[in-house]
Amino acid sequence: MIPSAPMMTRKGFTLIELLIVVAIIAILVGVALPYYQNYVREARITKAKHELDIIKEALIKYNTFEDKKFSYTDLNVLQGNYLQQLTFDPWGRAYEVQPGSGTIKSLGPDHQDPRDDIVVDYLPALSLNKATWVDADHNRHITQNDLLRLEFTRFLQPIATGGILFGGGVASTPADSTDLLFSNDVDTTDFISDGLTGSSTELWLRMGATADDTTFFPGSSTVRVASGNVHLQDFANRLANGTKGQFPGLEVLIKAD
Repeated sequence: MIPSAPMMTRKGFTLIELLIVVAIIAILVGVALPYYQNYVREARITKAKHELDIIKEALIKYNTFEDKKFSYTDLNVLQGNYLQQLTFDPWGRAYEVQPGSGTIKSLGPDHQDPRDDIVVDYLPALSLNKATWVDADHNRHITQNDLLRLEFTRFLQPIATGGILFGGGVASTPADSTDLLFSNDVDTTDFISDGLTGSSTELWLRMGATADDTTFFPGSSTVRVASGNVHLQDFANRLANGTKGQFPGLEVLIKAD
């Protein structure tokens, strides 16, 4: 009689072994999870920055080709001509534009805490970039009620009537006590500041009753932001370039319209 083969016994995991395996997996998950969460968070932030850069380029194109500053609060205006597709940020919320401060932003991972907002400037820092004499009565002479149009790179905060202080020129007012500084051939006593009641990138100075062809000289007279400027600021409360503590400001030639 042929002896039968011995029966193979099957041995399962003991409860202790299973507990050890579960504990090891829990430890590995506990170690890896924070790294994964940080990776996901950083990936979303990177994606938001990339999309903000795309919107920034669209806004720059709008300002260039439309020859005016973007003044809407709805970015959908850009779709079609300047932006192919407008998406939500990685946290499912719409990107926001603030024309007054020249910024676009995502509210970030926590839409209630401004400290994690992702903000991108789409306009250069506030600075004076153009000065134009507007011959209101078209008589080719500088006379009362003619205008001097000063154009800035950003929207200006409202300015009270008479609030702008003029310096330089024949009055020789020090730069550290004025908002605008003119070249020595300008008679600033002929200027009247009508102020600025709303959001605008332009500031208009009106010529008074004594204005004449010696008040300033288009093509040679200049103006710049003075070091003592306190009134020319954007909606982020940043003073214009040329102000003490800001970037230097360029001297702008006054030209005829």
